[in-house]
Amino acid sequence: MNDEGVLRSRVRDWLKSLGINPVDLKIYIQSLTHRSFAHQINVQSRGNEQLEFLGDSVLSFIITSYLYKKYSNFTEGEMAKIRSVLINRETLFKIAREIKIDQQILLSENEESCKGRKKISILANSVEALIGAIYVDKGIDFTFNWVLERYEDKIKTSEIIDYKTYLQEVIQADYSKLARYKLVKSEGPDHNKSFYSMVMIDDEIIGRGEGKSKKDSEQDAAKNTLKTLYNLNL
Repeated sequence: MNDEGVLRSRVRDWLKSLGINPVDLKIYIQSLTHRSFAHQINVQSRGNEQLEFLGDSVLSFIITSYLYKKYSNFTEGEMAKIRSVLINRETLFKIAREIKIDQQILLSENEESCKGRKKISILANSVEALIGAIYVDKGIDFTFNWVLERYEDKIKTSEIIDYKTYLQEVIQADYSKLARYKLVKSEGPDHNKSFYSMVMIDDEIIGRGEGKSKKDSEQDAAKNTLKTLYNLNL
């Protein structure tokens, strides 16, 4: 098998491991082609930059649509903050490592020597280009589901959604009072402690939560309060 055949076989196997059965394999190879590699082999192409541009817009649309449907009770500003975290380079870099795109991208010899496979910008851009390729090859419905599978655990983390801030806003609106948090207890060895907190209005306990840090237990208490007191689907 020649070098091109090896490349096509490798990329196809990698895509299938990600749940993608490619129709047009060429578009995926383009999404993995860094401009430095295209220049090295004298191809009149900007590599994956156009697909990156497309993928950036597709990703923003998918995340925005999901947040609108799932968290329609949040303000526009709150949803914008969540979206900005989800589509920033740091999050895309994490996804890049999870799907092992760093092992698939095509780089020039010079970029290889500069450790391009570890650069946040290159890996984040490659994920956007891949999303663009999936959209072109498989359509928006498939791309929507594929992206959300990658983002599911990231959307649910308390670092993305600040439940304490949101709870305080609704309590302030309803009661003109301040929510207070109290650590009830912590237990377990130092390397694996569990913390338990409760949230109160005046002296009334309105929610409880737990987590691996005091902050996480307070976020969990706020989230549970929003779910029970306000019947929110979080």
